Amino acid sequence: MLYWKALWDSFIMLFVVFDAVGNVPIFYSLTSAVDQKSRREIFTKSVTVAGFLLLFFMFFGSSFLSYYGVTLNDFRVAGGLLLFIIAVKGVLGRVEAEALRSEDIAVVPMATPLLAGPGSIYVVMYLYSIYGLLPTIFSILLNIAIALLILHYSEKLLAKLGKNLLLVLSRIMSLLLAVIAVTMIREGLQGMLVEEIKV
Repeated sequence: MLYWKALWDSFIMLFVVFDAVGNVPIFYSLTSAVDQKSRREIFTKSVTVAGFLLLFFMFFGSSFLSYYGVTLNDFRVAGGLLLFIIAVKGVLGRVEAEALRSEDIAVVPMATPLLAGPGSIYVVMYLYSIYGLLPTIFSILLNIAIALLILHYSEKLLAKLGKNLLLVLSRIMSLLLAVIAVTMIREGLQGMLVEEIKV
């Protein structure tokens, strides 16, 4: 009974932070300039890369961060700055005008920091330390599978909204992306300040 609870708790914790559902409109607006086949390839690549990143940080996260002197707050600030730059382009309409290639956006910002961001990285490191190997891997793999399913079938729903509405949605999502970016930067700076006070 306790083992199944560990599996469930691990899955739910990562599902909330991974937020595949919440990322659907943002991902769709970032890939609005490509066709359906390319969009699915981008979605698959971004989720796969995010999965590998989470597995890497599950096994080597603590050692990696310690060796390079990097903190999760550093990740928050860096990821927030990247997101903010992309968000500004989206608000100004430059995302639609550019010929985006899968390698441009599948890894950054889609795989990281939107999916495998500081929150997800922290969660898998925490889960591994608390629940161990199997529940954490189960959580990562199941969340990857669900994210792929959600993203691949989200097109049918969003496509019915129409081109003009999608364009408006794209601008709104870019603004939301900017808000998320500012939040990440703020949380990172606050975390750094707390660390300095503790020292």
